[in-house]
Amino acid sequence: MDSRQSLHKPDFEVAGREVHVAQQPKRPLSKRILAVIWDSWDKSPEERAFVAKIDFWILTYVCIAYFVKYLDQTNISNAYVSGMKEDLVLTGNDLNYLTTYWTIGYILGQIPSQLIMLKIRPSIWLPTLELAWGFLVMGMAAAKNVKTLFVLRFFIGLLEASAYPGIMTLLGNWYTPAELGKRSCIFQASSAAAQMFSGYLQAGLLKMDGRYGVAAWQWLFIFDGIRERGFDHLTMNEGIIGVPIAIYGYFAIPDQPTSSKARWLKPDEKKMGIARMEAVGRQPVKNLTLKKLLSILKSWQLHMFCAIFTAHVLGIRIYSYFNVWLKSTKRWSTAEVNLIPTAGYGAQLLSTLAYAWISDAIGKRWPVIVGACVPAIIGCIILSVWPASNIPAMMAGWILTFLETGAGALIITWIQEICSASAEHRIVIIGIVEAIAFTFQAWVPLFIYNTGKAPRFPIGYQMAAMFFALEAVLVLVARVLNKRFPLKGKEIDELE
Repeated sequence: MDSRQSLHKPDFEVAGREVHVAQQPKRPLSKRILAVIWDSWDKSPEERAFVAKIDFWILTYVCIAYFVKYLDQTNISNAYVSGMKEDLVLTGNDLNYLTTYWTIGYILGQIPSQLIMLKIRPSIWLPTLELAWGFLVMGMAAAKNVKTLFVLRFFIGLLEASAYPGIMTLLGNWYTPAELGKRSCIFQASSAAAQMFSGYLQAGLLKMDGRYGVAAWQWLFIFDGIRERGFDHLTMNEGIIGVPIAIYGYFAIPDQPTSSKARWLKPDEKKMGIARMEAVGRQPVKNLTLKKLLSILKSWQLHMFCAIFTAHVLGIRIYSYFNVWLKSTKRWSTAEVNLIPTAGYGAQLLSTLAYAWISDAIGKRWPVIVGACVPAIIGCIILSVWPASNIPAMMAGWILTFLETGAGALIITWIQEICSASAEHRIVIIGIVEAIAFTFQAWVPLFIYNTGKAPRFPIGYQMAAMFFALEAVLVLVARVLNKRFPLKGKEIDELE
């Protein structure tokens, strides 16, 4: 069977146009239900096997790799409330500065990494950075002062910059619109799982406080960077988590269908991958000419999504202070301060997966993104009122702020679909959008979420509510612009 004949165009919006299943022979109700539950169940046996194979290789790599990276990000906050603040004499806004230095590195690495992937295969570039990243994370456990932490956080952020945009670009190379939302959000959910695990891990490691002269918060970074081999010594050259992940990445990452050298893909499967992307109008990587670059820099897609994603990133920052509030109440033990926020991350994980299934089922991203902003706004309003004596209300407010996070994956997914006609637009815009958003995150929280004034920020909760509301409004504007000014393949071809 020709691979193209086994494909059907999904009922979805692609690059400003709506592609309906009605254009093809109508599928039975059972097939449509199966497509909502899991998108490969309604496909031909050949395509179903193909999707299952790329799911196995791609999703396992991206989820494990991002789980470990996000574990590191969460560990900073958990280590802060578990003894690092006192041991290294962190004061005032030092917690924010740790994030700021990481963010600066993350910003500087975003766009170069995306551009490098136009020349160097992701299967080489991403795992290589993973190796270097793992060794630096280990070094945090040996830090003797906050200045050392600042330096390490900068370089960790620089190496980590490739992960999110690079992985989202990789997913867009292989999955159709009916599949991409689920995979993107499953990938995003791995960060929530990491945040949950970090809390449980730190609570468990409190029992090892002082063992072998290592504080509980130091064990957190050691376990993030290495595994313990026995109890007589720590092996610094074995068990590095990043090493097996990186080695796996060299084999698992298939680059893009038109240039894949993955040994686990057969020639017919590579052809099917190409045909699937052609069916939804998603173009492979071509030359990034000066004309095309200028077109990208002037496009409404770039400017609008920079604003949307920046509002999203600045808004979700608020929930990272949940454990700071818990500690300030002096109601709970250190272990409980680490464990209680896992409820928020659990809610985040479930809501992220719900967004994926809903958006794929209705064939649209924008309504789900707007809907995700609503509970977060309500949570911020509750915290703005600050019913300090009403613990259930405070808990509800904090948990609600976690629920918008999954919309971030849908924002990037929407960029991939709106820019299907040009791989260069997708790659460059995702890189710039991430860089701009985190540029603002590097300094805005220092003023509105000043940890010296935590947990009751003078304007922090009101500003977070404003960011979520602004995100929702801008998404509606982007929807209108995409209808009126879609990115067309013919216009892109003229820029070659």
